[in-house]
Amino acid sequence: MRKKEILIISLLASLAFSQCADVRAEKPYPVKKLEVGTTMSVKSIGISDYYFGVMRGMLTHSGLVALAENGEFYGDLAESWKTDDGKTWTFYIRKGASWHDGRPVLASDVRFSFEYLLEKVPVYKSHFAVVETVEAPDDRTVIIKLSEPYARLPVNLLVLRIIPRHCFENVDSPETFTGPQAAVGSGPYVFDYFDPSSGQIGFKAFPGYFRGAPNIETIVFRSFRNPDVMYMAFRKGEIDIPYFYASGTPPFQVPLLLRDPEIAIHQMDNPGVPNAIFFNTRQTPMDRKEFRRAISLAIDYEEIVRFFAGGYGSVPNSGFVPRGNPEFVETAPLAHDPAKASEILDGLGYVDSDKDGYRESDGKRLEVELVARTDVSGSLRLTELLKEYFAKVGVMLTLRPVDLALFATICDHERSHRALLSRATPWGMRMWAGCGTGYFDSRNIGWSALDDKRFSAIVDRMNTALDREEYLRAAADVQRYYAEELPAVPLYWDVLIQPCRKRFTGWKVSPMYGFLWERTWFSLREK
Repeated sequence: MRKKEILIISLLASLAFSQCADVRAEKPYPVKKLEVGTTMSVKSIGISDYYFGVMRGMLTHSGLVALAENGEFYGDLAESWKTDDGKTWTFYIRKGASWHDGRPVLASDVRFSFEYLLEKVPVYKSHFAVVETVEAPDDRTVIIKLSEPYARLPVNLLVLRIIPRHCFENVDSPETFTGPQAAVGSGPYVFDYFDPSSGQIGFKAFPGYFRGAPNIETIVFRSFRNPDVMYMAFRKGEIDIPYFYASGTPPFQVPLLLRDPEIAIHQMDNPGVPNAIFFNTRQTPMDRKEFRRAISLAIDYEEIVRFFAGGYGSVPNSGFVPRGNPEFVETAPLAHDPAKASEILDGLGYVDSDKDGYRESDGKRLEVELVARTDVSGSLRLTELLKEYFAKVGVMLTLRPVDLALFATICDHERSHRALLSRATPWGMRMWAGCGTGYFDSRNIGWSALDDKRFSAIVDRMNTALDREEYLRAAADVQRYYAEELPAVPLYWDVLIQPCRKRFTGWKVSPMYGFLWERTWFSLREK
């Protein structure tokens, strides 16, 4: 590894101390309770529940590293770290960190977390495919050895929350381990209760947290079945802030909220993509670039922006990566041209021979099944528009609505989908090599199942780049690749709209979680 990169890593490690000091210094008068409304549906408090996992990441469980407001890394359970070659990484666990049950956090817990999660939770195998071994030679040292140099390891570590060995070492099936012990962590909050009948999940401040007890004494998440009911409760003052991970408030809700003098509206650049169509490039006819281009031309992006983003969105570029992302480069904007789409489909041999309005090839109707998540607000309404756009160029779109668990099975594990509708979260845009590569690369989550050598070579350059300028050149190349090959089509870009009650001040903004994260827990106060 170059000396410059070693220096950078050392500097980032030193941020751990300054960030800790800042958290303590900002602690104002305590807030008794913060009530959060959400439509994130938690089924259990086990580590396999996606949305409880989001809450764990914000509240109860620490990782080795964390991400500051400016996008830089600082130490969480690791007070410092180093690497000489990008292949062997050494992390030093801080003294004074303890589990919620009073036991100390040890390096053996970190080693166990890697081994257990990679074995039991399939998605971690994608995130940490380059990890060969994790060693804990003593209570404060963790050595992670990789199969190849990987400069972006800290990025992927952001989603690995350390779990206590003494709670999980005898648990063979984490899906069935859903009692209070499953929620024991080392973060600033302790899990308090989960009441499925009322949809409430409570957390209380952890006095033994290594940075001191947070400023908000209790945090309660209230679950709502649909956004309209949640925003009505917000306007009535029943909740303090509405929240959905990696999504903002829909723009059509904003006019009513603006009329309320007790509500403040905040806007944040969205480094993620709110909705996109991902094509499985191993499935016919999605494996043909010309077909993907025809589909992209069939879509009326300006209409989608009006309906779903209002004055808070824009027509996306073909390079997928949005302007809110620090690696963004300008590529051609996506265009709506149904006539050109029809011309391309004609050239591919798809014609409407029976005059029923839909094209055929070899006697089979041209039909595209779109897998869409039912837990993401607006997805089903969006598919109705897509059906109309596709039909105008002779393509039948059929919808397969699925819950989050089935979505993960189909798209993450089986990869049996032909096309899917989903968002790309801010962290998802950072994972693997960054610029959303994890969503495309067959070596990672790979919704687009790309194994093209040209794409893989660009990703490898990004993953091994030790110089920022070298990385940015590769990041620009991957966006030009997206623009040319169209493995996915972003449907719109937007800003994240976050309303909250005006009586609170001191919100901090996380690149991953928005308003709800550790810095807010220490700085929030009532006016």
